[in-house]
Amino acid sequence: MAYVACATIGILLITPGIALFYGGSMRGKNLLTLCIQAYLVTSVITIQWFLFGFSLASSETSSSVMYGNFKYGGLRNITAGPLYEGYSIPAILHFAFTAFFAICTVQIFLGGIAERGRLLPSLVLAFLWCTLCYCPFAYWVWDPNGWLYNLGDLDFAGGGPVHIASGVASLCYSWFLGPRKGWKEGTLKYKPYNPVLTFLGSLLIYCPWLFFNSATMTTITTPKTAYILANTQIAASFAMLTFSVVDYCITKKWSIQIAAEGIIVGLVFVTPACGYLEPWAIAVGAIFTAICCRLTYDCAKWMGIDDTTHSFNVHGVGGMIGGILVGVFGSPRIAGMDGATEIEGGWIFHHWVQMGYQLAAICAIVGWTVVGTISLCYIINFIPGLKMRVSEEAEEMGLDLYDMAEAADPLLASGYSDSSDVQFISGHDGSSGQSVTDLEMRGTSKKAAEANTAQS
Repeated sequence: MAYVACATIGILLITPGIALFYGGSMRGKNLLTLCIQAYLVTSVITIQWFLFGFSLASSETSSSVMYGNFKYGGLRNITAGPLYEGYSIPAILHFAFTAFFAICTVQIFLGGIAERGRLLPSLVLAFLWCTLCYCPFAYWVWDPNGWLYNLGDLDFAGGGPVHIASGVASLCYSWFLGPRKGWKEGTLKYKPYNPVLTFLGSLLIYCPWLFFNSATMTTITTPKTAYILANTQIAASFAMLTFSVVDYCITKKWSIQIAAEGIIVGLVFVTPACGYLEPWAIAVGAIFTAICCRLTYDCAKWMGIDDTTHSFNVHGVGGMIGGILVGVFGSPRIAGMDGATEIEGGWIFHHWVQMGYQLAAICAIVGWTVVGTISLCYIINFIPGLKMRVSEEAEEMGLDLYDMAEAADPLLASGYSDSSDVQFISGHDGSSGQSVTDLEMRGTSKKAAEANTAQS
């Protein structure tokens, strides 16, 4: 109980980490929108999980193989005991812990609004998508009544429900929003606003992910938890180094952005595999996944889709490869270290049908995600006041100033005279009556400030 409770608190950091990870690699005039989205998504999905999401994803009394029931809606009928027979934590702690799985999944793909999507419709999409996509996926894979669970699919901590679903949803969402201005023409040139924020964001994802995977075991009393923890670290390290080296061979430059994404690739791969693979197989799989993901880094661009966050490549492709490699390297020895789990293993143990189970899960989740995400986007977009794409004026100005009247830095707002209500995290404001372009900005000249702004 203590370990899972601590893990729950740690996993909270992943969602704001995603915002910083995305925001630091884009133009700074949209950074705060991603930050507030991370908080709002946390609230919206927690409310959804409380009202009925947890029940739909985790109803052991449901007679359906596709969806849970409403037995635990509003946390009714939750007792002091475990949710499932044999579990080692109370159901209420299971609720809190699994809520952050849903929150992280939604935030991964909703970051696709960056630089071109409206905040309010994204929150509506978050609520509905979690209900119609994430909840059934979690039920299929982890609930004893779920059809993928009974089929034999092996997915320890969320390769399908979390990563494949969010990566494919990001691709669909990005396609629906359309490319940023100048992306198709090749005139969209900019340097990342703050690579240090990308580094810090990846750290806030990396560290809690050790909790994310290991606490899924819901006990600290078996050697399997230690293997899961070690496997997660091994995968992150091998994948980060491989991803960075392959990128260096291509670009002849080192990149903190690439190193940070390499860590995430490793964490994505190991999520479904950490409780089933030997450490040597984790190392081999992480190297293979990192090479594949780097060589397909622009796969969304090849399809003509401006996936601003590269979520489809990192989470979608990485999650699919992770699921497939479980079918290759699945180990009965590692799986059985908890004293309860029994599997026949993957291809290396001549259990050939396991690959079929893994591919069935991948295809089902991809298909449902594509149909569900695109359908929800079209429906929400037709609701008055919930048009998803921002205007050209808002895109040019930046979502922070347009929607929030806030900016991360005065330099980012230079050139916009309507700034009397603008606030900056540096402490400046526009209350003096001067336009932002007339303010002295960190001792630089107006000409230098304009040059810096153009670069930003």
